[in-house]
Amino acid sequence: MSSKQIFISYRRSDTAGHAGRLYDFLIADFTDESIFFDANTIDPGVNFEQKINSELENSDVALVLIGNQWLDCRGKDGNRRLDDPKDYVRLEVATALSNNKTVIPVLLQGAEMPSSAELPDDLRDLSKRNAVKLNDDHWKSDCRTLSTVLTRALRLPTSLKEKTLRRNKAWMVGTMIAGAFLAIIHFVYFLDPSPQNFGLQGFTLAFILLSLIVRIGSLLMAFINVFLAAVVIRNMKREFDKLSWVIIIIGAIGAFMAASGGDRLIWVPFTTVIVAALLNLVVADS
Repeated sequence: MSSKQIFISYRRSDTAGHAGRLYDFLIADFTDESIFFDANTIDPGVNFEQKINSELENSDVALVLIGNQWLDCRGKDGNRRLDDPKDYVRLEVATALSNNKTVIPVLLQGAEMPSSAELPDDLRDLSKRNAVKLNDDHWKSDCRTLSTVLTRALRLPTSLKEKTLRRNKAWMVGTMIAGAFLAIIHFVYFLDPSPQNFGLQGFTLAFILLSLIVRIGSLLMAFINVFLAAVVIRNMKREFDKLSWVIIIIGAIGAFMAASGGDRLIWVPFTTVIVAALLNLVVADS
């Protein structure tokens, strides 16, 4: 888990739906542990105000979601809620600004950035911050822009998603090489069930056990490789396309053919190489 934290501030009556969509998008890049979103991260019975203050202290970036009703939302008394010093949204933004956090206004629903004259004194510095606009018509591309902004703001050399992708690719290459090596060893030495071929005369049980270990190991590497291929593609794309399914199906066919017995174990090196080659054709969502 990253020590860097992202705090999402929003008003439920204004942008609750957009906040949830944004949270779902960002956790793919920064993980849910590094993002504070009150709908998901405040347990029942927890003191809300204390939790908010604690999370803001631990956060490096505060996203202030501003919709059409954010500025002029009224309470039951008819007064503007932002003018109430105890308003939670006002407290969140004022605390983030006073603690010198990186505060990024996020404009939604076509909202405009409020001027300093429209804001309470402790929020006026918000009007000086550059905003990011998220448009419903091109939500994903705008969210990817915001993700890039956050990566820079958090001074991360790369997103957690990219680090995970590299790690999974490394594991996939490792299982591919291990599976192919074991499959070839089995094909060369154990296809003929004669222990003399391996210099193990008189050690039939040892030969059988060794053959079984090699075969199971190769099959295990093949199935893990298929799983990792799916994980790698999922990290690259939010939705599987036709090429993604072709890669997964080819890998699965190879693994199941190898599991069917006989000389079909040689499918392992062939299919893993094909899967690895086709992965280079997958265009990542960026």
